[in-house]
Amino acid sequence: MHVVVLGAGLAGLAAAWELARAGVEVDLVEREDHVGGMAASWQVDGHWLDHGPHRFHTRDAELLAHLETVLGAPMPTRARRSRIRLRGRWFDYPLRAGNVLANLPPGLLARSLFDYARARVAERLAPTPDLHFEAWVTKRFGRTLYELFFGTYTAKAWRMPCDRISADWASQRIAQADLADAIRRTLFPGRDAGPRGLATRFHYPALGGIGAIARAYADGLRAAGGRLHLGRALERVEVAGGRATRVHAAGGLVLDCDALVSTMPWTGLLERLELRDGPGLDAEARAAMAGLETIGIVFVYLEVERERVMPDHWVYLPEADLTVHRVSEFRNFAESASPAGRTALCCEITCRPGDERWGLDLESAARIAREDLQRVGLLRPGEGRALDLRRLAHAYPVYDLEYRERVQALRRATRQVANLVSTGRQGLFRYNNMDHSIAMGRKAARGLLAERALAALGAALPARAHEAVGAGAEYYG
Repeated sequence: MHVVVLGAGLAGLAAAWELARAGVEVDLVEREDHVGGMAASWQVDGHWLDHGPHRFHTRDAELLAHLETVLGAPMPTRARRSRIRLRGRWFDYPLRAGNVLANLPPGLLARSLFDYARARVAERLAPTPDLHFEAWVTKRFGRTLYELFFGTYTAKAWRMPCDRISADWASQRIAQADLADAIRRTLFPGRDAGPRGLATRFHYPALGGIGAIARAYADGLRAAGGRLHLGRALERVEVAGGRATRVHAAGGLVLDCDALVSTMPWTGLLERLELRDGPGLDAEARAAMAGLETIGIVFVYLEVERERVMPDHWVYLPEADLTVHRVSEFRNFAESASPAGRTALCCEITCRPGDERWGLDLESAARIAREDLQRVGLLRPGEGRALDLRRLAHAYPVYDLEYRERVQALRRATRQVANLVSTGRQGLFRYNNMDHSIAMGRKAARGLLAERALAALGAALPARAHEAVGAGAEYYG
């Protein structure tokens, strides 16, 4: 069996690694000149830089053991520290009731508690559906806390109204079930081991940034006989008889395949399918492709001549008059990330690819970032040398109110090609974590291996387990 894997992010690398280790002929095709996708790292002037704050955490002990096998060393465990800077005050995030009570002005605190109590009583008397993000948060925290901590930041980061964002985003990304849950966690921190307790600790490589994981996978793939083709953007996939038969990529690369695993953006893959027979993509699939959107991020990196700027791994900046929505400091993830006496900050600016923010150059973006960080007190006047700038077009899948139906339409279209598996964050249009992406890739590979074994026996083919990873109503941390 010969498998072609598209995309050398974590899902694609994990799939290719598993297949090559099982003796399958594998070609991994990646459009960039490096591996890792969103979880890549690179060096500039002695600093290891990531695409914002990355961290690995999982409840699956086997998955952690697998990753440390790939790396050839244990990954250090770190206690997460992240905060919100709001109205000149610093709030812990995930929210801690004691910290919120201590920081909110008395009048605002009283209004917050009153709104919360009113929302909970109203919900008990007449339960309402979780129609969208705003509804999910408001009925669990009250209007005041929603506007303070959740609504403003989410609308700013996604650049759209919160009543147009699916409630799925809230259920997966807000650490507390409600305000009462935050109070319980404050009073009884030792009981924070439930489904929303993942956020407190994480793993991060000691050397080489988060991209050390992807580079280790790539080394292992080559050692197992797999081939890695960098700088080869997909051009088209020939499909005949309901099966992908040949892959064409930049630079004249042509690869025949028995199976195709794609972790590239789902809509981009479907656009490049060259269907030589059969009905092709129907109107529903094409409408879904046109309707799914992603948010882009411009990452601007500043060097500061200090050992550290902040104690946090990252800080949220929700206020609408600030352009930057999150800032992270890599030295706090690993001491080796920056040279002695210097540190690097990553400032994130969300955008739509092609808009005025997307087109910012390094100096313009650095000026915006410096001004914002000076306003919140993280930088002093004159600090913050422009270090680097990177862009990601497909950073956040937009969970609007129609995204579920569109995803189902793409899934149906993809299944028209029997030997095609679309998986990973981009391939399933899912805003999941690193552990999910790795698990998706591994399960996709194991599914193909199981199909081969069962087909030889004439048995029924298994369900595609990779699609279930991270698909439940779970907190992603």
